[in-house]
Amino acid sequence: MSNFTFDDSLEKRLNELRKIGDKHAAAKKQLSILDHGRKIMLSKIMKEKQINSSGKLESVSAQEREARATKEYQNYIEQLGQAIEEESKWAWQKEIVRINFEIWKTRMINSVVEKKHYG
Repeated sequence: MSNFTFDDSLEKRLNELRKIGDKHAAAKKQLSILDHGRKIMLSKIMKEKQINSSGKLESVSAQEREARATKEYQNYIEQLGQAIEEESKWAWQKEIVRINFEIWKTRMINSVVEKKHYG
């Protein structure tokens, strides 16, 4: 007979969810940092592009166009995309564990009810 109890099984499943939750939180933090940092980076590059090569003051829309076209900004957007992918992956993993937990819980309840019927 196994010493593995209902409470042990429950704790194992909750511990799994905690670990994934921590990874999801870290990914969400990184996503938020990059998302807000994107606006800061765009502003800094626009400031650099304020004066064009001929010494003329550029319009805000021209500054933004030039800033978005830089390799630096494009690389940053790639990092942001990777952070979104990572956050989505962990959100989905958390959802899978939650669904499996609900299935397990339902089976446990059904098992208890069945045992009551048969003594």
